[in-house]
Amino acid sequence: MVLGLWLFAAGGLLLSSCTKNDEGTIVVIGTENYIDDILTVIPDSLQTQFMARFGEIPRGAVPPKIEGSYVVDPKTRIDTNVDNLPLQIVEPNTYLRFDRQHNGIAVMDLNESTEQITDTVFVMGNGNKFTVYFIENKSYVMPFNGQSFQVWMKRGIIIRGQVTADGLADFRLASIIMKAEDNSNGVLSQYAPGSYFIYKDGDGTASNFDW
Repeated sequence: MVLGLWLFAAGGLLLSSCTKNDEGTIVVIGTENYIDDILTVIPDSLQTQFMARFGEIPRGAVPPKIEGSYVVDPKTRIDTNVDNLPLQIVEPNTYLRFDRQHNGIAVMDLNESTEQITDTVFVMGNGNKFTVYFIENKSYVMPFNGQSFQVWMKRGIIIRGQVTADGLADFRLASIIMKAEDNSNGVLSQYAPGSYFIYKDGDGTASNFDW
């Protein structure tokens, strides 16, 4: 009986320190498998290139508080493995807001010219350095040559940086395509699984910005 009570208490303590991964499986906070899932969709031959441009992925079960509103201005594409796409392209600003952060979970609002996301995200890190990551399933309509096609996409989003008084320094944002399909019967060209895009803020810091 004593052993049973001890196991019950230990189980309760363990579950109180757990969260759910993308498939609903309960895992200990800080051991979620999203980052590994995202990175494994990149071919081994490209991971060195990706990590060299994206930089360190801060890990740890005690991330800093990232709550606040920020602007990525200008949002600059610094790397991609998609052929014939130019680099150093400036895209419209991206606006980020994090709130309701608890342990390794937060709610993120992401606002871009073509994308508005509100989603629960996972946060890891140590000291002032952090990584935010989540997997997004989305669908959208793509116009092309007077026609409109439905596109379905699954992608991983990784954001990393360092919390400072001015905002999120050493900022990087990566989008990694995990799956993409459409109903165009080959009219649209699709990104292959493992295609990625890496962005930075123009001066390196996503500044504090109330939006």
